[in-house]
Amino acid sequence: MGGLFKTKNKGGSEMKKSLLTVLSLALALSSSGQESIQKQTSFRELLFSGKRQFLFLSPSETETIIIGGLFGIDAGKAIEYCSAFGGKAYLVKYKQVEGFGGGYVIEEKTPAEAGTGAGGFLKGIFTEAILGDVAGSRAPATLCEKDGKEVFFIQRGRFIGYRYPSQYQYMESCFIQVARHQPEPRITSFELEWADKIKASTNLIEFLQSNGVKLQTLPDGSYKIKDTINNNCHPLNSDVLRMLASYCYQKGGTFRTADGQDFKDFMARVLTTDPPPNVGVVSYWLRELTRTTYYCDGPEKFMVRTTAERSASDIQSFIIPYVHYVMLGLDERLNAQAQTRVSQPTPAQNEALISMVKMTASSKMPSMQVMGQMQYETIYMYPDGGCDLVALITRGPGYTTVDNYKVCQNDVQPVGRSDDYKVITVDRIDTRTAMQLYTNCRSYGRMTSLYSGYRIDCRIPNPQLPCNGEIIITRDNKLVDFKVENICR
Repeated sequence: MGGLFKTKNKGGSEMKKSLLTVLSLALALSSSGQESIQKQTSFRELLFSGKRQFLFLSPSETETIIIGGLFGIDAGKAIEYCSAFGGKAYLVKYKQVEGFGGGYVIEEKTPAEAGTGAGGFLKGIFTEAILGDVAGSRAPATLCEKDGKEVFFIQRGRFIGYRYPSQYQYMESCFIQVARHQPEPRITSFELEWADKIKASTNLIEFLQSNGVKLQTLPDGSYKIKDTINNNCHPLNSDVLRMLASYCYQKGGTFRTADGQDFKDFMARVLTTDPPPNVGVVSYWLRELTRTTYYCDGPEKFMVRTTAERSASDIQSFIIPYVHYVMLGLDERLNAQAQTRVSQPTPAQNEALISMVKMTASSKMPSMQVMGQMQYETIYMYPDGGCDLVALITRGPGYTTVDNYKVCQNDVQPVGRSDDYKVITVDRIDTRTAMQLYTNCRSYGRMTSLYSGYRIDCRIPNPQLPCNGEIIITRDNKLVDFKVENICR
């Protein structure tokens, strides 16, 4: 689990040394000679101390976004960090308050020791398994005080993704936490990763190769990098993307999105913005990462385009197959062309596909259409409050996506993309449940059942063929699997 917080190379120790140097120097200068370096303690320095190290972003001098993965700053870590300041750590309950500067009010605080040891362990098991509150155990809200004054306050964990497929998916949840603390230099963790190797490298390609990155040279002179990640934990899970940003910053540049936004600010926004309604958090940040191109605005210029087209099997195994395209130099025309490519219309903007969705909502029958290399299929799911739910399956070269829609009369509303398409299939329903479902379906012509958090619908579209049943598995009004099954077996 610690691998989520550490780099996959020896750059971790290099980064720590650089971080200590930068923070210690800045803190020493800010003290104006009033205190020695030894007496200074840096909250961000602590995040990179010990065996567990955390990625972090710094929106301001007093705010840090901690990317905690499966485990954030728990009671034990809060005690460790707070003791470095000579303070007392607490587990707290708080509420946000409205005001010009925002803020929070502590409603209840308990010594953090209550969340550690055997008692804390058992309480954590109860909190997770019985109450389903994983954040309350693994990334709780904590407060550090010294002499009655706040040293740092870390908010309760915010869900950002998950690791591996599991029947109990909440147990694999990943979190970020926002911390407020005393002013410190605005440093980000990825900005300092691989510091010694970057300093020793004469160019970007040399640096990437020194970290074991395999590059494929394309006919136009650009480079293709495959970077398959086997978790959906957070949007900074791609080492290669962090390497590219880190190299740019440490060579005196600024890594920017296509519209000129600093990558650090862009990532802070992505991490702390709620997804649109009916859009999963992983779908949201994956879309945000791949809908823009990037470029290094500095002495050594280069452009980056990132894709992540996931097939059904990728989604089922929680794999993100990133592919990064890197072009040395900065060609504004080429960068604009690449940006246009990643901003192609979604199915919701394609009139022909929307017509298919409307037709299926009206007829309650599936439809299919082929356009070049693309194949589109619509599946009727079920009625919902006077409207109809329809799934649009898009199959392209090497990938499959499923977009879901609610059709109310002639109005088509996006419900969102299926994050867990094929995670559970009709063939994987246990025999006893399936037989009971099929028996009732034959008797009544249709049947709905709940199974491990999923909805299963069985219906017989043609009464003349009573053994041919359509089986639809959905979750949160999104298609998970569909199959025409012999329900008389």
